[in-house]
Amino acid sequence: MNVINPAKPLYPIPDATRSAVEGIREQIERLDRNVTEVARGESGDTFAAGSRDRALLEQNEIVTAVRANARSLEAANETLGTLLDVKV
Repeated sequence: MNVINPAKPLYPIPDATRSAVEGIREQIERLDRNVTEVARGESGDTFAAGSRDRALLEQNEIVTAVRANARSLEAANETLGTLLDVKV
């Protein structure tokens, strides 16, 4: 905890890490929406023509985006680890 400004953490999360985690979170939300869309289509409910197909195709985009964000997170962690090794 930062005594000078308790609202601001003493060691903030690096921007690269925050961005990667936020990207993964957004993709998980997209995946949840797509799963709901596909399930609704399978149950026989009415939905916009082609939305199930769009949702299934979009899942490939989601997987690619999650992998890219995971790689960014991994690179940020490696960089931080290297910085700590150099400082110690």
